Amino acid sequence: MLTELLQDRASLYVSGLLTETERESFEILLEYQHELQALVAALRDTTAALQLARLPAMGSMPGGLKDRILSSVAGRPQKREPDALVVTDAEGRVEWVNPAFTHLCGYSLGELRGRKPGRLLQGPETDPAAVEHVRSCLRAGQACQVNLVNYHKNGARYVAELRISPFLDDERRPMWFMARERKLAVH
Repeated sequence: MLTELLQDRASLYVSGLLTETERESFEILLEYQHELQALVAALRDTTAALQLARLPAMGSMPGGLKDRILSSVAGRPQKREPDALVVTDAEGRVEWVNPAFTHLCGYSLGELRGRKPGRLLQGPETDPAAVEHVRSCLRAGQACQVNLVNYHKNGARYVAELRISPFLDDERRPMWFMARERKLAVH
């Protein structure tokens, strides 16, 4: 069952009223919350129907609706490689990872679920100051971005850009943390 907060955020998401950071966090939740996906799809369908109902007859539209939609989509940048995504609970324990994350670090969701990812991914060359920066941001419920040396399950190290955003409740307390990790280099 979706909370009122998630239903409200879904409405804001569909209407385009979330900030970029809020939108990114919400999109990660959409990756694994199937009930939330269904709600967003229904809201989009309703919004599209309302917008189409206000349009003039198709014959009188210059360029046509199809051309407008295609030109709108054509202008959007296309991602080349999906980001590695992780969702943790408010205490930082893994609830979900996407296949790109498993590919990046070698650990499956089954191996990570309920654990703090830093304990598995960090190693001797991980900068303690960067790790402390992440921890202090998470304690404060703030977003952060750092570059870290992490380690694959097989021991290979890699440098990754890590962007973490909290998903906050109405009292501004973190419910989840969403992390995007992108490999920058292999060492």
